[in-house]
Amino acid sequence: MREAGEKASIRERRKSGNHGGAPFFLRLLAYFLERMRESPRIILRTPRRGTFIDEPVLVLEMGLGGAKFEHANRLDVGRSDTFSCGPLTTAGVVRHSVLLPAKTGIVYQTGISFPQVGTQEEELLMDLLVHEAQEQVREWEANLNGVGRESGGPRKPQRKSVVKARYLCLRLTPQGWWRTVTPDPNQPLDGVTVLDGTSEDELAVLCRTYEDADELMRELMRRVATVAILEGMRP
Repeated sequence: MREAGEKASIRERRKSGNHGGAPFFLRLLAYFLERMRESPRIILRTPRRGTFIDEPVLVLEMGLGGAKFEHANRLDVGRSDTFSCGPLTTAGVVRHSVLLPAKTGIVYQTGISFPQVGTQEEELLMDLLVHEAQEQVREWEANLNGVGRESGGPRKPQRKSVVKARYLCLRLTPQGWWRTVTPDPNQPLDGVTVLDGTSEDELAVLCRTYEDADELMRELMRRVATVAILEGMRP
């Protein structure tokens, strides 16, 4: 009876758009912005086109301190050059670059830091990240409430990484956190599954938040993670 009551309470909170007395959208947005503030980068809902050393790149993650992108040619760690994405142009330094199997052939994913960001560049970055947070939260809320996307004719093909999809299953056990790389995107009962390649800083924030959360928030986190995985599966 208690379990049934708790499930009914969860459904009622979702329908009413409230969680803990605050509008559900605002709570999700606040959670996302806090994560963005603590984590160096966030995963972009739709990767953006950019350039580094005048070569085309696909920007997968962005933050106030750096970015992660996918590209065709090898880059040396320590290489410094100009990074551009939309209206943003700033210096970037290669911090890591890894070779990964793609759906066909191979591809590189590289993380860069922004050593010096001016006031104007910082404002452009913050505008981009806040817009990204708002868009992701709106989509998550729509999915959680069972609201489909607006119909506007055939969907345009979206830019996405060409790396083969793998997932990281995080399970909280009495001995601590267990990590398993898996092709299975499903969520565990005692943790969260996310895309493999999620930054260590973001994983640390996720694990810390999960440890401090109640069962309702943990279920919400699993649902948000599922939505993010489903987004990555879209053609």
